[in-house]
Amino acid sequence: MDKLINDSKYIQNLMTNDNLTENDIINYFPNVNFSLLISYYNEKNFKGDLLKLAEDMNILDCGELTEVLILIKQSGIIYNDLNPDLIREISELNKFIKIACGSYHAIALRKEGTIEMFGTNRRNQRNGCPTDGGYISIACGYDYSIALHKDGSIVTWGNNDENQKNNSPSSTKIGYIAIACGGYHSVALKNDGGLVIWGDNDDNQRNDCPTDNGYIAISCGSLHSVALRNDGTIVTWGDNRSNQRKHCPTEGGYIAISCGTFHSIALHKNGYIKIWGNNIFNHIYPPPGNKYISVTCEETNSIGLLKDGTIAIFGENMDDRRGYYPSPKGDGYIAIASGMRHSIALHKDGSVVIWGNTYYDQLDYPREKEYVAIASKQNYSIALKKDGSVATWGNKELTL
Repeated sequence: MDKLINDSKYIQNLMTNDNLTENDIINYFPNVNFSLLISYYNEKNFKGDLLKLAEDMNILDCGELTEVLILIKQSGIIYNDLNPDLIREISELNKFIKIACGSYHAIALRKEGTIEMFGTNRRNQRNGCPTDGGYISIACGYDYSIALHKDGSIVTWGNNDENQKNNSPSSTKIGYIAIACGGYHSVALKNDGGLVIWGDNDDNQRNDCPTDNGYIAISCGSLHSVALRNDGTIVTWGDNRSNQRKHCPTEGGYIAISCGTFHSIALHKNGYIKIWGNNIFNHIYPPPGNKYISVTCEETNSIGLLKDGTIAIFGENMDDRRGYYPSPKGDGYIAIASGMRHSIALHKDGSVVIWGNTYYDQLDYPREKEYVAIASKQNYSIALKKDGSVATWGNKELTL
């Protein structure tokens, strides 16, 4: 699928080429088993497993399967009209409902609960990705991922060089309801409000994890974690060598939390925000006001979304010399997300806006107005379209 994304103009030329031949398609999709595709396609009442069909043809993405079918029709290899039922079934397979980013990989959750992965596998990020369905939530660490199943169990896969997967909970009897990933550690929220933490502890990530109940939300930084209690108070634990936990608020009334690399941010029910932790980038002093509805953190900044749809950014703009792009003006924004040194916002018209560092082409974003969700991490971003497909941009090691 990466060739389709990176060479979209070329693929469009293929589709409109009246002289398109079978060899043109084979050269573009060298791994596709065309004879098998045609034999499947010519069964007009085909009702088989389309995922198995794609796998047999060496096509790992059903969106690519759709493109191949269109090209084959264009070339005249198949003379009858494209089977609309088959195309509809293929399109349904490519509808995602949730997305998450790691550090050079991303995962997407389909509406039927299956998972698809994108990006590099140089650190075994994609190894062991579950192939069954029934998952309801996903999260990514630096080079591993976790998924929550509807039966309350959790699956962890990917790299384990830093013990990321060690002691991963698997029991369905406990009933987990939420998950979060740090750099090399993970946290899960149980249905009784208790917490479970696993993974690396070389930097004290797991130290002082609360053992009581009553928690309703969790978030992880690189080496620390934060949990929100049902009374609106906040608990933080893990590494504190960079003052990640310093000045954590002690009052109640908070309704949302988010962790940056070495600092954290919380949204109060009265609409103001509180930031604490490492302040090397001057990002723990937010603009005054009490009209915030959402918050997020990245390495050098904190971001707040106000109820009028405007965005506030606070922290150090440390990369001006390398072409930092300004934050968006105006209103109408409905969601925000942060990578390492860039950020992304989703507008109510379905468009996305990116600002920040350009070193890894983080700002080479899609211009369509068809997006419904966004996520970002490290040097790239991913967005979910209203048709259920996904788009990624930024670091070229992560491609669809």
